[in-house]
Amino acid sequence: MTHLISILLACLLFFGFLLLTLYESRRGTRFFAGYRYKLDMKIARAQFLIDHIDWGAFTAHVTRTSLQTVAHDITHGTLLFVRSVERFLTRAVRALRTRRDGGALDGPKAGAPTIVEPAARRLRVGDIIRRTKGE
Repeated sequence: MTHLISILLACLLFFGFLLLTLYESRRGTRFFAGYRYKLDMKIARAQFLIDHIDWGAFTAHVTRTSLQTVAHDITHGTLLFVRSVERFLTRAVRALRTRRDGGALDGPKAGAPTIVEPAARRLRVGDIIRRTKGE
């Protein structure tokens, strides 16, 4: 039943179109002329593009770009996975070393100056002010 209704509806629309074109050709006027003119212009532009596009080059470009994007996303995901595994292994090694050495980690001793502290001591606020004023 659905097929019959679809076929009858298509036939009705087709015959309606034929009657409309017959009426317009006899009268010399167009219904909805402004809208139809705009639609005709859009269709003419689309037809021009379809006729003048190099579809082989376009398809090759889209395929190449898509494959590059997919490869980049896969590589990025793999890198994130490797870094997360690296962090996990680093924590595991640190925990094992802490257990083995009795809680002492290799690193700067408590109270030992870092690289930044001696440089910060030498830096005076007056030097900065003189340099900015150009003296």
